[in-house]
Amino acid sequence: MSSSSSNKQPLMVDRPANTSTLLTVASGQSFSTSLIPTSVGNATRVFDADAALTDTSISGAYIDEIWFQYSRKETQIISPKTATTSTWANTGTVCVITPTGGNNARVGQEVFVDFTTTGGSLPADGVYAVTAATATTFTITIAAQGNTNGNCTAQLPTDFCFYLVQASSVTNINQFFPLFTLSIDSVVSKEYFSLTEQGILPYINHPVAQSGANINSANSLTIPKHRGLMLRRGQALFVATSGATALTNAFYCNIQGGFY
Repeated sequence: MSSSSSNKQPLMVDRPANTSTLLTVASGQSFSTSLIPTSVGNATRVFDADAALTDTSISGAYIDEIWFQYSRKETQIISPKTATTSTWANTGTVCVITPTGGNNARVGQEVFVDFTTTGGSLPADGVYAVTAATATTFTITIAAQGNTNGNCTAQLPTDFCFYLVQASSVTNINQFFPLFTLSIDSVVSKEYFSLTEQGILPYINHPVAQSGANINSANSLTIPKHRGLMLRRGQALFVATSGATALTNAFYCNIQGGFY
């Protein structure tokens, strides 16, 4: 069954749509300051539901998946940006890293740390899970050693924000409306990053077979729903990465869905 202009809730789309867009553009400032880009050119258009209003056969678009693909194949870490110079200090197995310019790694994320100098024992370089985090530091667990400190570099996560724009052209940053953010660890397991698998795409009221438990558990109050985005005609999606510097090695933003 396909939709029509009088049936705004499609069961299927009339015309499949797939896009792939290279992402390098930075928003111009850290997301810890604001999610809004500092200028109209500091975000990349990745999907368009006839924002120019030239195709009267389109009522809207349904997006059922968005995924990121890193532009290179690596063996240990990915490096969308240059590693951040940092300092470190440990007390036993607890090691606190202080990146220059602030920290965006959260508890549970993985960061590659390259320990470069020390006045004592040098911890092993490698991928470490973040056990604690503040706006300026993150904490990892290292092998037991004497208390010391030194310099290091940290391959921090890469943050992105998706924006809804309701105009054919962007002339003011106030036209960017943030929808959601995502953070991709700089490790090879995140070369492919699905917004559906990560639970980032929002739930939508789309028909779902009612069987089994609710979302996450039988005791959950959330009934089974699809994830995705529904755009009306005239809207578009934009993406920017956090910071003032463009990505050195890009991600591709891939979108699958269709028009109805």
